Amino acid sequence: MKKIFLGPPGSGKGTYSKRISPILEIPHISTGDLVRDEIKKETELGKKAQEYYNRGDLVPDELILELFKQRFEQDDAKKGFILDGFPRTIPQAQALLKITPIDVVTNLVIPEDILIEKACARRVCKDCGDIYNIANINRSGVRMPPMPPKQEGQCDQCQGELMQRADDNEQTIKDRLEIYKKETQPLIDFYNELGLLKNINIIGSPNEMVPKILEILKEVDDAFN
Repeated sequence: MKKIFLGPPGSGKGTYSKRISPILEIPHISTGDLVRDEIKKETELGKKAQEYYNRGDLVPDELILELFKQRFEQDDAKKGFILDGFPRTIPQAQALLKITPIDVVTNLVIPEDILIEKACARRVCKDCGDIYNIANINRSGVRMPPMPPKQEGQCDQCQGELMQRADDNEQTIKDRLEIYKKETQPLIDFYNELGLLKNINIIGSPNEMVPKILEILKEVDDAFN
C-alpha cells in the first residue's frame, strides 16, 4: 500500500491524502510536514535542513531522501504510506524507487481555471494545518460546493485561527502552475511508462470523490494480493 498522490498545486493532494490515510490505516507523509517535524525535534537531519532554510536555500534532494528513508522505517509506515508533494522531479522519482517500491501513483486532474478559483478560496488552520474552502463551483461538469468550517474563521479540529496563505493568489498560483508543468508534469509520463499511473478527474467535493479514489486504490491493492 505504497502510494503517491500527484497533481498540480491546489488540486487537493493534501485534502485527499489526509482523508484517505486513516481509512487505509497508513500515514500521510508530506515533504513540508516531514521537514518541519525533524526541525522541531532538533534531530541531526532537522538541524541540517534548518541551515538551508536560514540561508533561504532549498533543502537538497539527498537530505530529503534520507528523511523519507528514515520515515519509511517507522512502525506506522511498515504497512504502507501516502506521499504528498514528493517526488516533484524525475531524478527524485528515480532516487525514490531505489529506496522503496511504489504500488500506484494517483494523478488528480482538474481544469486550470477551476483550480485557480479553488486555490484562491482555500483557508488553512494556522495551528494544525486543516484545510477548508469557501469557493462554490458549478460549471464545466464540475460541482464543488464550499467546505467551510462550522464557525467562520475557526478550525473545526483544534479551534485554531484560519488564514489565507500569502501564496494563494491568482498570479502566484499561475506561476506555480507553470513551474509544475515544466518540472513536475513529466512525472506523469514517467509513472505512466512504469504502469503505475491512475488518472482521476476531480469533478466533485471530497465527500463525493474519496469513495471513487478508494475504489481505484482497492483495485490496485487487490491486483497486488
